[in-house]
Amino acid sequence: MAKLLVHESAGVREFEIIDNEVHMGRELDNTLRLPDPSISRHHCVIRKVGGGFEIQDLQSSNGVLVNGNRVQSSPLRNGDRITLGQVQLTFQDPRPEVSPTVAIKAQDSPAVPSGTVRMSADHLAAIHSGKPPAEAEPKIQDQLATGPSAAPAKPPIPPMGAPTAPKAAPTNTGGLIPGFLEAYLPPIPDDAQPTGERGDFGTRLLAYLIDIVPLVALWVVIFGLQIVLGSILGPGVCLVSALIGLLHFVVAIGYAWFFLPYCWIKFGASPGKKMMKLRVVPEDNPAGHIDVTAAVLRMVGHLVNGILMGLPYLIILGSERKGLQDMISKSIVIKVDR
Repeated sequence: MAKLLVHESAGVREFEIIDNEVHMGRELDNTLRLPDPSISRHHCVIRKVGGGFEIQDLQSSNGVLVNGNRVQSSPLRNGDRITLGQVQLTFQDPRPEVSPTVAIKAQDSPAVPSGTVRMSADHLAAIHSGKPPAEAEPKIQDQLATGPSAAPAKPPIPPMGAPTAPKAAPTNTGGLIPGFLEAYLPPIPDDAQPTGERGDFGTRLLAYLIDIVPLVALWVVIFGLQIVLGSILGPGVCLVSALIGLLHFVVAIGYAWFFLPYCWIKFGASPGKKMMKLRVVPEDNPAGHIDVTAAVLRMVGHLVNGILMGLPYLIILGSERKGLQDMISKSIVIKVDR
């Protein structure tokens, strides 16, 4: 029999799916109540469809993620990881999966979400090779009794995946990134999983300050060098200072407009965001990376923020947790588990 494993701080709660529909949310009228502030009152529903199951988002605030990919409606397979706000669940259905060619009536088929993006082979490999969360003891049995008691479920079939042989630590292959920066950038492929929460104002501010530390340090070095040269060369320091200032400008532009956007595109995070466990991702694909256009638009947003004395950054304090740079680039900053 299909069931859900609800991973909680006290252990793992098992919920057997007996009805044709299982409504999940924070309110008491839900079939499976999840009393967590990150869960909407009526968050989502799992339905029996044909010979399997599907999950549908009920316009929740924090959305529904299946294996790290945000969906509006998606079929469920044995071993799928479901993220609802801050709550993690595992779907188990030990019965043989129905062939994808089984026909379903057109009126019963869910509408295909407009924002769904297929995950790359690298991301799929990272997802399927991950081990499901260990089950803690004691378990809490939460079975909905709507009919005769069902026979004990057979042991679940473990999800298919790569062999469990030890894996070498992934390394970056960016090419343009010096080796000493590898520890400060996400690996490729990035095996971090979204937590279901967007980056808050304080975390993003710290990441930003970390990223501008090299620019501040460079300015201090240049300023000190100009003072030393002024005391040595006297009036002749003007030309040298101009050349040093030009070099400073070129390096600063290269860092802000080329290095940081390159990190967003290639790795999904700058060094500061990596340290604060943040990723810059497309708005409709938490497992993806932004493209060149989105990276440039983010930099334009940062430039406007600087011109306006940083006041637009306060927009991040809103419920959407989106700043000006997020809005114009159609990207978001999310929290990840590593």
